[in-house]
Amino acid sequence: MKTLFTIDLKNYGETWERSRRDSARAIIKVEQDKLALVYATKLGYYKFPGGGIHEGEDKISALVREVQEEVGLVVVPETVQEYGVVHRFQKSGKAKDTVFVQDSFYYTCDVEKDKITKQTLDDYEDEAGFELRVVSIKDAIAVNRNYRDTSNFNIAMIARDTRVLEQMLGVVSEPSRCMAELLLEEGVAKNPGPWREHSFAVARAAEKIALAVNEKCGEKKLDPDLAYIYGLLHDIGRQEGVTYIAHVYDGYHFLMELGYENAARICLTHSFNLQTTEDYIGKIDVSPSKMEEIKTLLASVKYDDYDRMIQLLDSTCGADGTKNMEQRMNDVKARYGYYPQDKWNKNFELKEYFEKLAGRDFYDII
Repeated sequence: MKTLFTIDLKNYGETWERSRRDSARAIIKVEQDKLALVYATKLGYYKFPGGGIHEGEDKISALVREVQEEVGLVVVPETVQEYGVVHRFQKSGKAKDTVFVQDSFYYTCDVEKDKITKQTLDDYEDEAGFELRVVSIKDAIAVNRNYRDTSNFNIAMIARDTRVLEQMLGVVSEPSRCMAELLLEEGVAKNPGPWREHSFAVARAAEKIALAVNEKCGEKKLDPDLAYIYGLLHDIGRQEGVTYIAHVYDGYHFLMELGYENAARICLTHSFNLQTTEDYIGKIDVSPSKMEEIKTLLASVKYDDYDRMIQLLDSTCGADGTKNMEQRMNDVKARYGYYPQDKWNKNFELKEYFEKLAGRDFYDII
């Protein structure tokens, strides 16, 4: 079966034990753009019907059984067709020093018309309030992007099914707020430091700017949730250690591997408000080939207001709660001995740009 994508949180050790639980999941098209999905009424998310494959059970048998148990639909076995597999790796929430590994096998299939049997839910499914819903792919994605949870297992599970839905609809994948927060907290656990507080400060300020711009424009020009998410993840490359330009490279590739292209772009662009690496302040701690890759990628990007916003706020919001751009730039100048004048001027230009968009003073907003 073809691989759709891999979700690897990389929040585990290379020598850890592995706990494997593969699953089979059904894509049941009801209309052209609608699917029969599980809706967790008490938690507020959509998922594909399906679940774990029992020992000695083949994938199709598991698919038929799980669909009946979760939503009461009866799969027509001869209609089952392979769609793709998603590989998932993350730290186990049940066993110490253990990696949870799962291949989720997705199949398209038909179900018997006008036949719904009684659900057979386990305790987890019953507590979540599983029920059958027929919903458009677009609406299911919107609900899942707004989904909130504190369970790392659930967050990654919903991120997986949401990305499958996004692929089906042909839209760019975006992390939910709770997925972004999970990625940040797991990254900080690998490399603790003030970049956590800085990331949250940038995220909160970005959300405020987006809301202010929308209020002034009278329409949703910027998505406050995406502004928050991009701000939160712009420094995710720092999970790999204390680095300089390498955090740009590492963050970009980490999020690209997860399928979050827009958030990955922000990792790439946030340090370069003039869209050049020539004025980078800090060490060039990547190989020449990686540096050339950064330059090529950067040259291919067309900056938008999310890029500009995070560039501005990265230069404004300190981990200590400081929200003063000139103070932050002077601090950088004191530490490194210089701050390129064109880069300095560009930050003030960006400040004025967003003040004009929002019709308010920058510092009053954030």
